[in-house]
Amino acid sequence: MKILKKSFFIMFVLALAGCSKASDTDEYANIQDKLVNMESYSCEAEVTFYSNKGENKYTINQQAKNDGRYFLETTSPDSVKGNIILFDGNMLWQYNPNLDSKISVGDKDKMERKEICLFTFLENYLKSKDVALETANIDESIYTILEAKIPGGNKYFDSEKLFINNETKAPERLVIYDTNGKERILVTYNNFVYNPEIEDSKFNVENIANGIKN
Repeated sequence: MKILKKSFFIMFVLALAGCSKASDTDEYANIQDKLVNMESYSCEAEVTFYSNKGENKYTINQQAKNDGRYFLETTSPDSVKGNIILFDGNMLWQYNPNLDSKISVGDKDKMERKEICLFTFLENYLKSKDVALETANIDESIYTILEAKIPGGNKYFDSEKLFINNETKAPERLVIYDTNGKERILVTYNNFVYNPEIEDSKFNVENIANGIKN
C-alpha cells in the first residue's frame, strides 16, 4: 500500500503542475490527502447499467478495504434483495437467499461489478498512462474530476471519471464509458464514509447467512 500511496502522490503532483490557481491546488491537495489515506470506506451506491436493451438499476451497500476485500449487498429491486457478493482476499463468494444452493464460489468477480468499487478506480488511475484532473461546476457544487483508462481492452469498459465534491471531499459519482464515449455504468455514492471500522468477520463467508438473519 505504501507504493500505491507514493504513486498516487506523484500523479497528483504532476496534475497540480498544470493548475493555474492556488485555490485549485489547495482543493486538489486536500482531496489527495483523503484518497491517499483511505484505508476503507462504506456507502450506499445507486448503480445503473446501460445496454442496447435498456437500463437496469440497483441499490447496493458497499464496504471495502484497501487490501482488496469487499462486501456488496443488494437492497433493491426486490427480485435480487439480499444477494451478497463477498471477496475475502482470495476467493469470491456469492450468496443468493432464493436458491437452494445459496452459496457459490469463484476466483474472480465480473468486471462490471468489480468496477463499481472505488478502490478499483484508484488502482486503474495509478496504472493508467492517460489520466486527467479537472474542476467543474455542476448543480451549484464544485467537483474535482479524475479520469482514467480502464486496462484490459474491453470495448464496453474503456474509460472512467470519478466526481469528488470539493466541499465534502467525498466521491459522489463514477461514470464508466465504452470506446465510443457512451455511458455504460453510472454509480451514485450516497452516505459515503471514509475509514469506517470494518471487522474482519465481515469478509468471512461463514457469517454471510447469519448476517442476513440478524
